[in-house]
Amino acid sequence: MIYPTDAPWSWNTRQPESQLESQPECQQELCDWLQDTGSLTERLRQCCQHFRVQLQRTRAQVSLTVDQAAWLGVDRAYCREVLLLCDNQPWVYASSLYSPAALKAVPALGGLGERALGELLFEHPKLTRSDFEFAQLTRNQWLQLLQEQAELGPASLFSNIPTNTQASASDALPWARRSLLAIPQAGVLVTELFLPAAQRYRESNRELNREHR
Repeated sequence: MIYPTDAPWSWNTRQPESQLESQPECQQELCDWLQDTGSLTERLRQCCQHFRVQLQRTRAQVSLTVDQAAWLGVDRAYCREVLLLCDNQPWVYASSLYSPAALKAVPALGGLGERALGELLFEHPKLTRSDFEFAQLTRNQWLQLLQEQAELGPASLFSNIPTNTQASASDALPWARRSLLAIPQAGVLVTELFLPAAQRYRESNRELNREHR
């Protein structure tokens, strides 16, 4: 059976601050991104001159874990994986799961191509978002994802991402969040993994804070 990439990740509802107390300041500031309920697409656009979505792959009828099935109410779903790039550097790996019924109700889900999912859902006036769940990848999970994604896209996009030796420390391992984005016709389980660009996130936060003073 084929499962989504994030199937083995350890998800919980604990707030990330309580799990990052002993980690560097840049990781603390990443919490602001992890807990932001607004459109991630729009926030990323503010941090760069050129934002784009790179479609990695789409798969049909992937098997779901028990908790994923509980979110969507089905045992199998469509899966779309993308990279969100700022100035041609990958900042976020994102995946979305949705049921055949959701695709039938909202056919645009199957035709997004390299358009951001947020541009479709956040335009809806009745969009709701569930509470977040969070996960920090283990070293093996992170290296497995790196290998999978490098095989799907240009290797140059991963030139700035930690190698085997760099990914051994826990503070170098990336964090993810997931939540259910729902409109009356459909729900989509969205996972967003913040790639190890914590310095960039911190600098972006400071720049935005200066602009709003």
